[in-house]
Amino acid sequence: MRNEFQPPQSSEDVAIRSQMERMVGSYDSYMKLVTLGRERALRRETLEHARLEPGESFLEVGCGTGTLTIAARQLVGPGGSAAGIDAIPAMIELSRRKATRAGVDIEFRPGSIDALPFADHRFDVVAGSFMIFHMSDPVRRNGIREIRRVLRPGGRVLFLDMTEPAGGLARKVARRLFGGMLEHDLRELEPVLTESGFSDVTFGRARFRVMGLSVVGFIRGRVAA
Repeated sequence: MRNEFQPPQSSEDVAIRSQMERMVGSYDSYMKLVTLGRERALRRETLEHARLEPGESFLEVGCGTGTLTIAARQLVGPGGSAAGIDAIPAMIELSRRKATRAGVDIEFRPGSIDALPFADHRFDVVAGSFMIFHMSDPVRRNGIREIRRVLRPGGRVLFLDMTEPAGGLARKVARRLFGGMLEHDLRELEPVLTESGFSDVTFGRARFRVMGLSVVGFIRGRVAA
């Protein structure tokens, strides 16, 4: 089991972490703004795509202020469990306070996706929301292997993020509105997930729209049972 938080080493990861540290106090307001006040609906749909069921164990990587993890804990009920990690300790402190206010028991821990502080085969579902491209490629690849390690046989992984619309005009509008947020495409992860031992890797588009545009997608895979 990995039990020590490993800070990012590359200059790219250090720069990303510094940017995220500056967003701690405004993160929830930012999410409220970009979702036009519909963040709860987005989180519910995320868990739906993750196919999370009552009684299961859930881990969110890059949990931010814990909104998705709290929704997952409420969904899995008394027979399930939820945990969250984030590389920014201040995010973890905010998540713990929010979980206390919500009256739910969640294990929030500082941690890096490429050194998960959990035992092998612990979780049924691991999810990451708007975070998988906020790291260098080596950290991302190692992180996906770590996710594979902590998932049980039959376990699922899901990443949800911004993605370009399919239509030409919608794509042009989205690029103008969201710019660098569309720099990556979730389908880049297909070979990485397959190489890391995931099967049934599929890409899809969320029903959730931002400013009327289909710019949210997901990719998921499964560990062989």
